[in-house]
Amino acid sequence: MVLPFGHYVVDQPPRCRFGSGASPDPGLGVKFGRPTVRAINHDGSFNVRRRGRMHTHEVYQTLVRMSWGAFLAWLLLALLLVNGLFALGYWLIGVEHLRGIERDGTAAGDLLHAFFFSTQTFTTVGYGAVAPTGVGANLLASFEALVGLLIAALATGLLYGRFSRPRARILFSQTAIISRRPDGTPCLQFRIANLYHSTLVELRARVMVQFTDPDGNRQYRALELERNEVQFFPLNWTLVHDITPESPLHGLGPADWAARFTEVLILIKGYDDTFAQEVHARNSYRFDEVQWNRRFVRAYDIEADGNVVLDLDRLHVTEAL
Repeated sequence: MVLPFGHYVVDQPPRCRFGSGASPDPGLGVKFGRPTVRAINHDGSFNVRRRGRMHTHEVYQTLVRMSWGAFLAWLLLALLLVNGLFALGYWLIGVEHLRGIERDGTAAGDLLHAFFFSTQTFTTVGYGAVAPTGVGANLLASFEALVGLLIAALATGLLYGRFSRPRARILFSQTAIISRRPDGTPCLQFRIANLYHSTLVELRARVMVQFTDPDGNRQYRALELERNEVQFFPLNWTLVHDITPESPLHGLGPADWAARFTEVLILIKGYDDTFAQEVHARNSYRFDEVQWNRRFVRAYDIEADGNVVLDLDRLHVTEAL
């Protein structure tokens, strides 16, 4: 049975083109000498730390991808650092070459006045109350004005890159569940919904399970889904894997999942109609994030006027079978 707008109940016969046999390394590695933390974080990032030299373009990508709080903090720190260095330069040249400063006779006061003059020059505000005199102070002020223009242009480019970057905000249910179909077949389920008001179409899902074998190596198996794509995505989508005898999860209980450090890896791809680009979302569920013998509560209702209302807070709600 298929409900409107791409929400699927669990009594639909399974169908999928992906096999459940052994899968090659998907890019996360297979040789490990000890158990590791989760492979994919809930924000879609991978649990891999990089060491070594970082190139300039990697700095740009890092600034574009980081959170807004971290980006603004780095931007403020950079402005304080640059203006502090130029203020130190004016102070070393001598604040007597900054005409209009009311000095209080202390080094801290002179440095503070030099910092305020630096910020005015850096931002090309130029109130006119303070002006440089002498060759050294004028050269430094001219150079700072040039640096300020370049940094302003760079900051503008970073802001544009952050706003214009297409990004899917797929909300995943906080836990996956092991439920059962009416005929008693166990199945793995989790739910997703679109957090944005943008239109996502042609959504496709690929799911695999990762576990550690007795030798400490990672093994990967693709999981068949009852449906691996939907054409429209205005409501939530419940993804279901039937745990049949052909499934790599067949016959495993909670203790088996924990002993194998089992993790379900998820890749969602779709087309964002707003940006006219393909977008991706990733997530995973570890063995300790799976609820057993539960089922999801329906996350949407039909109002009296016939409109469908999706409650995102209920996306995570489950109940006992």
